[in-house]
Amino acid sequence: MKKAAYLDNNIFVDIEQNSLSTIELMKNIDHNITDFFYSASHLHEANEITAKTNSELKIRLEKRFRTISSVTNNNYLFQELPSNKVYKLKEEPNVVFDTINDVPFAQNMMKRMVNTVSEVQRAEFRKQLNIDPMRINNYSPKEVIEQINSKRDLIGGFSLVGMIEKAIEFHPQGKEMGLHNRFAGIFEMLDMVGYWKDKYNEKSNYARLWDASHCHFSSYCDYFISNDKRTRNKAKVVFEIYRIETKVLDSKGNE
Repeated sequence: MKKAAYLDNNIFVDIEQNSLSTIELMKNIDHNITDFFYSASHLHEANEITAKTNSELKIRLEKRFRTISSVTNNNYLFQELPSNKVYKLKEEPNVVFDTINDVPFAQNMMKRMVNTVSEVQRAEFRKQLNIDPMRINNYSPKEVIEQINSKRDLIGGFSLVGMIEKAIEFHPQGKEMGLHNRFAGIFEMLDMVGYWKDKYNEKSNYARLWDASHCHFSSYCDYFISNDKRTRNKAKVVFEIYRIETKVLDSKGNE
């Protein structure tokens, strides 16, 4: 039976650096994988590539486009807005990159949006819930959900999902929000409670947005392959909540 896999950005980086190949991925994970997919999220992350000169930046970007194109054969998961329907198309990565950069202010706006909660506020939230990160990191996805839901009296009486739904309800564009927004909200909440918390830096909140986006797009494939353990564990919780059967593995086939 033919299988499809969605690759996290770190997998494309490893392939680009010749430390991994699609042949190894199929050998380690499933020899029935025939298609690899990418999404606009990979190109949003390509916007974070830096270089000392514009010419060097152009070379690095073109290399990333070639890597994505050769690995996926231009298999592209496209999300239509505002319907939020996802389609499997054929598109060249450089075309997608140019499209998302047609709105130059969008990325800066997203960066400001994800940094509205300070690290001090996050730490205070974790302290209030009194959840031990060392313990919760060893829980199964189902146990993680139960642990957070057991603290509902400290978060307005809401369960994990209930809190996300309430936030969407009050958002001006709430009616247009889809599963990808819910994934992003849950990723954020999991990080706030300390579950496989990302190491904080000026880009970590923005990076987590794309981690959640990759997770969402991977739900349209049989496998989500990532070498980021934090992302994998958060993805497993999200998939448990929404009963999504996509398998989450690293490039060696480990959970």
